[in-house]
Amino acid sequence: MSDVTEDSLSDVAIDEKRAQKKRDIARLKTVAFQHGGAATAILGIWLVIAQISESSTGLVLQLVSVGAGFFGGALLAFLVHEWGHFSGARLSGAVSPVLKERRSFFMFNFKTAENSRAQFLAMSIGGPLGNWLLVLLVLMLLPWGTLAHAALLATVVGVAINVCVFEFPVIARVSRGEDPAETVAQRLKETGEPGLLKNMGLLVGLGLFLLGALF
Repeated sequence: MSDVTEDSLSDVAIDEKRAQKKRDIARLKTVAFQHGGAATAILGIWLVIAQISESSTGLVLQLVSVGAGFFGGALLAFLVHEWGHFSGARLSGAVSPVLKERRSFFMFNFKTAENSRAQFLAMSIGGPLGNWLLVLLVLMLLPWGTLAHAALLATVVGVAINVCVFEFPVIARVSRGEDPAETVAQRLKETGEPGLLKNMGLLVGLGLFLLGALF
């Protein structure tokens, strides 16, 4: 009798796991469609504005092109950052279900208590890698020579630097054996305090924009 009960419980657990996987895939498809559509729209708008601004010197149009580069770059950087974290988590086999109700760019729940330290590190490293991959794509694939490109490049580089300022101390401390959840909470407190390092991305991004605008 006990064997029958155990088999029944095992079947229920397997069925529930399959149902969870099915829900996760459905949610991932929804997120991919939404984020993919947003990224396409951002790049499409940016390309149109960059092309128009290249043939016009009007002040308003140039200001709009800078805005397109800044806001478009920030949105793309945050999207890519989240997908970098998600990719790192999934490639490491971490328990990281896609959220049913998403907040801003946050699309999944990394279950720290159920995952290993190595899986946390893989998830953490994925975010900065995603941001620097975006920098590389902006450098290699998008047309240069406009304020729109200067603003876009400056923004994605600035965000990538700020990401590293936050993430690398977390990665280093967890690698030394500190608790992942406590380390992230502590790092959030630290970055809430004023300081030059906190604004490093902003300063580098501004410098890059001025160089791009002048040359």
